[in-house]
Amino acid sequence: MVFYQLRATTEFIVIHHSLTNDGQTVNWQAIRNYHKSKGWTDVGYHFGVESINGQIEILTGRPLLAVGAHVKEDKMNQRSIGICVVGNYDLLPPSSEYLETLAPVLFHLCKIFQLTPDKIVRHQDFAPYKSCPGNAFNLAGLRMLVRSMGAI
Repeated sequence: MVFYQLRATTEFIVIHHSLTNDGQTVNWQAIRNYHKSKGWTDVGYHFGVESINGQIEILTGRPLLAVGAHVKEDKMNQRSIGICVVGNYDLLPPSSEYLETLAPVLFHLCKIFQLTPDKIVRHQDFAPYKSCPGNAFNLAGLRMLVRSMGAI
């Protein structure tokens, strides 16, 4: 049986990228296996977004209320939900299809945890030595897409 420490509060949703190409060998399961090889209980993120056979999928990781292992700075693992968008978005942004798949999930998470879209943040906001979720990732556009879905 696997036990997780539960998060007491949710103040942020942190967006990450895997910094790898989305593909057959570097995928959500490979990320999960890598995190487990570090001695972690499971993948460090709560959700992943990945293209599987040409279809953008939302994948589950840690239980929603469990403490993540995705941002060690400022005790963010205890204060946030982590979502990894599989791919490298330092030079090119994720496709609109990725963002349109991710936005409804973010909208519902914001509603559940009573967060505004400005609480959707980048990993690099807390770890400036990282580029995560990528220098070409349009967070402002993603937040606008979430806002357009209705009142939160």
